[in-house]
Amino acid sequence: MEIYSSSQNKQKTQKPREVYYSRTKLIVGALIWTLATAFFGALTFRMMGNTSGMAVGAVITCAALWMLYGCLRPLGKLDKPALTIGRDGISFEDGLLIGWGDMTENTYLSQSYMGIPTLKLIQIKTTLKKPKVKKMRVAALDIDSDEYLALCDTYSQSAVMAPARR
Repeated sequence: MEIYSSSQNKQKTQKPREVYYSRTKLIVGALIWTLATAFFGALTFRMMGNTSGMAVGAVITCAALWMLYGCLRPLGKLDKPALTIGRDGISFEDGLLIGWGDMTENTYLSQSYMGIPTLKLIQIKTTLKKPKVKKMRVAALDIDSDEYLALCDTYSQSAVMAPARR
């Protein structure tokens, strides 16, 4: 049974949708983690005589540095798409393409603690030998869960209705 789709919607699904990192989200994240690193670094420095306190402070400072690195690394790749959603499937920035037929589950996980977002993640379970599960953090992407899932529905349905020519 063919589902009706407007000509405008069909035209949109002819070319893949590229999803990029959000410059604003990355800069705000970098600022927050820079301040956190400075704060916990200063706290660690003030604990000079207390070895166990310094160890805990150093671990937290290193974690903040790692989060800062996670915000700075994508800033150099703003011109390259992080995700490409098309009729063939979802293509990731590392070059991996997972076809719609190879997906058994495609979810957008959004967790928060007391209203503060703690994790935003795309998780795709596949029938492939490798990877069985592909995860990607998407908090800094310029797309929300509703738009991502709507795009996936649209492109996966267009791929089923008009399979790729070989």
